[in-house]
Amino acid sequence: MAGMRRGTVWIILLSPALFAAGCGSDSHHTSAAAKYPAGISEDIDQLLKYDARVDSVEPNGEDLIVNVNDTWMHSPPGMRERALGHWYSLWQPAHSSASKIVVKFDGNEVETWTAEKGYQPEREKKN
Repeated sequence: MAGMRRGTVWIILLSPALFAAGCGSDSHHTSAAAKYPAGISEDIDQLLKYDARVDSVEPNGEDLIVNVNDTWMHSPPGMRERALGHWYSLWQPAHSSASKIVVKFDGNEVETWTAEKGYQPEREKKN
């Protein structure tokens, strides 16, 4: 009986250590983002090329038209706003302050980003 208690005590004492070792982070773990070529996060052309939500890109003077697919449209609005803001921050320095990014889906304008108004979904622009 004493041996069984001693074994139970050892299991209870070692369980947290085994749990911590099993759930600890692996410093050698690579994320999916690490698979992209180095430096694309600062290159608007490469960033859009590797974005699976983007079908095509059409520079139009100082503006940039980004044609997106269903995946973009089914993304949460906050994710779309964040991506569009990042794209604009990369696009705008090389273009005029009046430049904008227009996101189109099936040929229809669905969102824009301008210096003046920031993120504008189509439904808000109609109001």
